[in-house]
Amino acid sequence: MKTRNIYLLVTILLATIGLTSCEKVIDVDIKESASQLVIEGTVVDDADMQTIKLSRSVSYTEDNTYPPVTGAQVVVTDSRGVEHNYVERIPGVYISSFKGQPNVTYNMLVKVDGKEYTAQSTMPRPVELDSLSVSEITFGGEDRKVVAVHYKDPVEYANQYRFIMWVNGTQTRRVYANDDRLTNGNDVKDQLFYSSDDDNEEINDGDVVEVEMQSIDRPLYKYWVTLADQSQNGPGGGVTPGNPPTNINNDALGYFSAHVSRRKTITIRE
Repeated sequence: MKTRNIYLLVTILLATIGLTSCEKVIDVDIKESASQLVIEGTVVDDADMQTIKLSRSVSYTEDNTYPPVTGAQVVVTDSRGVEHNYVERIPGVYISSFKGQPNVTYNMLVKVDGKEYTAQSTMPRPVELDSLSVSEITFGGEDRKVVAVHYKDPVEYANQYRFIMWVNGTQTRRVYANDDRLTNGNDVKDQLFYSSDDDNEEINDGDVVEVEMQSIDRPLYKYWVTLADQSQNGPGGGVTPGNPPTNINNDALGYFSAHVSRRKTITIRE
């Protein structure tokens, strides 16, 4: 029995040495991507002041702080021939005073560092956000409160939507986008699923939830639905992360969106 134990011990030691000798240090040569211009531009129908933000992308090894781009020339011209010049109010934030109009196409021009960046977006017809409701679902053995939006989708034309949700004044990180491919002309109830995986805490009694419904054009829908798919399914969930299909040219990142905006607020009750 003693001889057998010594044999087993020697066998384990040899196996351990063999595994250790197979270890190899692998150097991964990760290529740093060049900094790109990031544009976040909106023209909305419910405000008299429009904003376009300019910044630069940073390496993944740096802090997630995008440095502002200053000294740019920013102009938006609409399909009626009206030109709107933007003024830089704070570093990287450009402002112009006008109100967006449905059924009007807006063309953005940004000139910075000797390059020109353009984008086009058409503001859709308004779709009204009728109400918000709260329901309770069971997921993973736990009860969770879910906010839903209610609206009537117009049957006469195709519609695309983006939703933004705030809980107690803090915007959630989940991206919501939908179209009327399966709901054209219907009374629609869209549930805005929200979990601690996205935002650290659940919706609780007493919370105040605000939802913005944006009616957006098709290129913007493709941008947001791609971003939604990536944020909910990848990495590790079947979708390879990448830049969503922007409507801005010249290798810029971001988006330029002319959209109709409607908002509702609800307080969560027992």
